Amino acid sequence: MPSLFKASPRPGKAFALWDSFKTRLANLGFFVRQDLVQRYQADILGMAWLVLQPLITIALFAVVFSALMRARLPGLDPTFGYTIYLIAGILAWNAFAQSITRLSGWYRDRAGLYQKLALGLYLPPLSVVASEGVLYALGMVIFVVGLLLHGHGVSLHWLLLPAVLALLIVITFCIGLSLGLLEVFIPDIRRAVPIGLQLGFWLTPIVYTPDILPTWVRPLIDLNPLTHGLGAVQAIVVFQQMPSLRSLLLLALLAVLSVATLAWLGQRLRKAVRDAL
Repeated sequence: MPSLFKASPRPGKAFALWDSFKTRLANLGFFVRQDLVQRYQADILGMAWLVLQPLITIALFAVVFSALMRARLPGLDPTFGYTIYLIAGILAWNAFAQSITRLSGWYRDRAGLYQKLALGLYLPPLSVVASEGVLYALGMVIFVVGLLLHGHGVSLHWLLLPAVLALLIVITFCIGLSLGLLEVFIPDIRRAVPIGLQLGFWLTPIVYTPDILPTWVRPLIDLNPLTHGLGAVQAIVVFQQMPSLRSLLLLALLAVLSVATLAWLGQRLRKAVRDAL
């Protein structure tokens, strides 16, 4: 008589996918740890810089712009309002700029490793945005503590912040790695990236608000996707309000387009990149 409690067959494919995911996640964690350790291993204070660097940056901005320059924004606290606006933008911009800079030279900088090891095209460089994300998260924790001590508060709109940041991470990774793939064949990209980032900084409302610009400049600023990305972060953190639906939709669209572009480039250039390294 067959058992009523006969074990169901093991879903091999599902377990294989799960094991593959765990392996990839463990590998990503290894790359992130290595990235952070190598970044600070030559320093006397070592990993303490993970906290000290954002803490010093935030403290400097707070002192300079609230106590010395006394910059003000309408509708915000006259003492710390502009400082909060500036720090919210600078923290996100620094994470974006550092990720783009490092990803744009990823493959050529590690040509020796790719010649010796069968490294994946996407997983190892993902550690760049992950480690920069760790630094950004630490900076935000310090920033939020400062906001709470100041009485700025945290609203329910902050629940949208992880979704906005996730879209920005996807866009950053895809743009940076697309540049990295092309840089293998067009070395000039390495020279152009810092110039592009410098231009992008001033085309993004970080140290100013769009409403102070001349009318003819605003459409140009509006074409910059980071205007909408960092604007959404500033809307949540600084102004305690819902980001515009238009900005969120544009970010989502850009994320889809950037993923499609990276996938297309990866498929076309995968073999050529390995041969060229």
